[in-house]
Amino acid sequence: MTITQPMPAPRTLAEYEAAKPHMIDTLGRPLVTAWCDTCRIRHFTVEPCASEAPCPTCGSTRSRCMRPSEHEAPSWHRARVARFEALCDQRESEGLPQVARWPAPAPPPDRHRPA
Repeated sequence: MTITQPMPAPRTLAEYEAAKPHMIDTLGRPLVTAWCDTCRIRHFTVEPCASEAPCPTCGSTRSRCMRPSEHEAPSWHRARVARFEALCDQRESEGLPQVARWPAPAPPPDRHRPA
């Protein structure tokens, strides 16, 4: 049985921030956050540090990807997201707890079936 988060996936940053205190790991335990001196952000203790997933696009090992202008990008490059998710999957397959995934969204209602 796969353990998923006890709420639907958030759609906004505000919804994510509201959900964080109620999120769980893959063993069903509440998640804990801590300051990470390496990547210099607060993240869940079961998550890899951002420095463990350097960006193949910009080379950043910091908590943010970098633009060619050397300014912080607003989000990670897709290749880095994939690398980070692969690292999480690897750790989970090794039996280490990770952040539980969000439940699959409910399918849209069948408009062709009578109510």
